[in-house]
Amino acid sequence: MPLTHATLELTRTAAQILVQAAHQAAFSQGIAVAVVVVDTGGHPILVDRMDSAATCAVPLAQSKAETAAATQSATEVWFQSTQPGAADWGMNAALGGKYNAMPGGLPIEIGGAFVGAIGVSGGAAVQDVLCARAAIAALAKAE
Repeated sequence: MPLTHATLELTRTAAQILVQAAHQAAFSQGIAVAVVVVDTGGHPILVDRMDSAATCAVPLAQSKAETAAATQSATEVWFQSTQPGAADWGMNAALGGKYNAMPGGLPIEIGGAFVGAIGVSGGAAVQDVLCARAAIAALAKAE
């Protein structure tokens, strides 16, 4: 099954690969996470929450995915620069508080083209990032 449409849009099949790999990475770390995969505009393609993952993990994962899509960069890149007193402290407030600089959001590329983003929430920041990276690696193997 193709991972993108002819117009290089992320498919549901690709989103399922991402979610499954993130779940496997979470399970191996002994955590439960929510995973959200979005298109280039930040619109959800697939939203999934593992059993026993906190309900608040879903909106956090979604905001991480939306941020990674909007900035086409990892949310962890923004984390330090948006802390109180840092250069970009006012960025999130200026954008209505929608964006999330917490680690765990990554842009997704297929064939070198930006096609969407993934957000993972439920563990510690480093665990969320590991799950998101595992998902991206699984998708790269499936290409």
